[in-house]
Amino acid sequence: MGPTDVKFAADRMLGRLARTLRLLGYDTAYSPDATPESLRKLARDEERTILTRGETSQRFRDIEKILSLKSDNPTQQLREVVEHLRLDARTGVFTRCTLCNAPIQRVEKTEVQSLVPPKVFAAYQEFFRCTNCRHVYWRGSHVERILKNLDALFEQRNKG
Repeated sequence: MGPTDVKFAADRMLGRLARTLRLLGYDTAYSPDATPESLRKLARDEERTILTRGETSQRFRDIEKILSLKSDNPTQQLREVVEHLRLDARTGVFTRCTLCNAPIQRVEKTEVQSLVPPKVFAAYQEFFRCTNCRHVYWRGSHVERILKNLDALFEQRNKG
């Protein structure tokens, strides 16, 4: 399944997982103040799959799409979600804001000059900005590190 095929509502204990799913392009609603009631509402109103940990039968008895993760490690949680739902972990990378979940889009370099450090502005030609919170992104060395880590995570999965 690709980023346009599934949407998530992540429980408050899954903040790092939510950010990583957003990084992969998946629409992932998350709030540190989320309650079982608010997650149920999101799941019903927006057809989201709830991601949580632990027992679900009492908290989410009326929800069909739910995945209770076994691991408390965010990297292993990501692997669980990707494997269980057979997600495409490459197509939507860097298309969604990791902070607020909105789509990001390419912007002219001149539009962000006052928003990024001068060294960053001088070093990079391509910039992206969130359509909601306006956070600015660029393809720095951190991007290659993230992609390398994702490749290692899923390459490891394919070998095991």
